[in-house]
Amino acid sequence: MRVKHILLPLEKLITISADDTLEQALHLIEEHGYLSLPVLEGEQLLGVLSKQYIFECFFKSEETDRDIYLQHPVRELMKTKLPVIHENEIMEKAIEIFFKKNLRFLPVINDEGQFIGIVTHKVIFQKFIQSFGFKNVRIVIGTFDFKGRLAKLTEVIAKAGGNISSIMQMDTAVMGIKEIVLRVQMENTQKLPKLIRKLQESGFVVREVDNEEIIEIE
Repeated sequence: MRVKHILLPLEKLITISADDTLEQALHLIEEHGYLSLPVLEGEQLLGVLSKQYIFECFFKSEETDRDIYLQHPVRELMKTKLPVIHENEIMEKAIEIFFKKNLRFLPVINDEGQFIGIVTHKVIFQKFIQSFGFKNVRIVIGTFDFKGRLAKLTEVIAKAGGNISSIMQMDTAVMGIKEIVLRVQMENTQKLPKLIRKLQESGFVVREVDNEEIIEIE
């Protein structure tokens, strides 16, 4: 999935101006339930201001009167060095930036370098969870590393009435052994024991089902 498919476009953003007061910015942040807001001049992104940073700076400042402090302009506190992401980047790249930078939102640009919207922390992880099918059955399988194993695995699951929503393969400490983590959607969950049995009969070692260790299935 590309970033452009999950961004919140510029025309729908709640924004503040660099000339707004901290009081005005704080009111908008609290009114809309956000943690931070982008600072714009026209359609140009200047920076970002967060509620947390407003109060951090107040406690560190020599100003003791909160009302006077909040009359300072946003430009005095806004952070201007922001990472950006291109609209055609894949979602995984956005996730990587969120992890590294601990962001609340990520500005998105187009081919001309123009600011066109943001990707929020909330949306990116909602899509991440959906893409990995976390609401589906989790199955962990151990298998020898041989050609055609994934084709066989998908065939067995399909015949048993399952649909793979995500699949991830990992190396193990044992040479020649792979661990495959699946998320499987079952139209009828009562068929799950049958699916596990078919996998075992096909030579796959089923290690876990929904985090429960599998010992033996009759």
